[in-house]
Amino acid sequence: MKSRDFEQKLKQSLQKQPVMIEEERLKNTVLLVCGEVAKKQNRERISFICFLRMQIKFIGWKIWGVQGICLAFFNAVFFHLYEYVNNPQYITKLLCCTSVLVFMTALPFLYRSVHYQMQEIEAGTRFSCVKLLMAKLVVIGVGDVFMLGSVFLAVLIKTSLRAGSTALYLCLPFLLASGSGLFMLGHCTPKQFLVSSASVCLLFVLALIRTPVRFTFLFGQTFSAGWIVVCALLIAFCAEQFRYILYDAPYAEMQII
Repeated sequence: MKSRDFEQKLKQSLQKQPVMIEEERLKNTVLLVCGEVAKKQNRERISFICFLRMQIKFIGWKIWGVQGICLAFFNAVFFHLYEYVNNPQYITKLLCCTSVLVFMTALPFLYRSVHYQMQEIEAGTRFSCVKLLMAKLVVIGVGDVFMLGSVFLAVLIKTSLRAGSTALYLCLPFLLASGSGLFMLGHCTPKQFLVSSASVCLLFVLALIRTPVRFTFLFGQTFSAGWIVVCALLIAFCAEQFRYILYDAPYAEMQII
């Protein structure tokens, strides 16, 4: 007898068997199910702030620790190179590269779940993948702001570069890198996001290194009304990409591709 014929006969035999249902056990099962549903409805929901605190205890200190090490490395390199290139144009070029590298410190943490193959487990947690991502982005964003602020103060103390120029060459490249990274995060699979974001950042850094410092229209600017508008537009673009990831992007589905 073929396996297909055997399966067909087995299905027919099982369908003909009468199903015995004990009313008492059925009632008990229904009562238990109703009780569990009531418990779930009455269960106190964890707010995002509480969840964020839990994430800080779990992974936040690791992220901030790595960012602190990177900050110490950036400052050491900056002060070392500053002794040889005491020139405002070279300093602004160095600031641009530093701000892009500050963004790149976030890439390993955003790819961490895929590296350890935890996407499926995170997809089945009480908080969605998107909320886990949002918590990570908040923690990373706090660390990035602290890093940029520390570099800003160090440059003001150590160099003669004006505060407007320092702020511009730290904020503009960082916003460009962050905007491209958030766009890829919402439209690419995790592996594509890591490769594409790292590639864009590295190409940007290489382009900055290869660009001659005599182009003062690139490395001799300061914050003005026009640059404020440009930075405001980039912030709006980052906010829109963040909103898209939270509400419209198929982020959870892309995590298990």
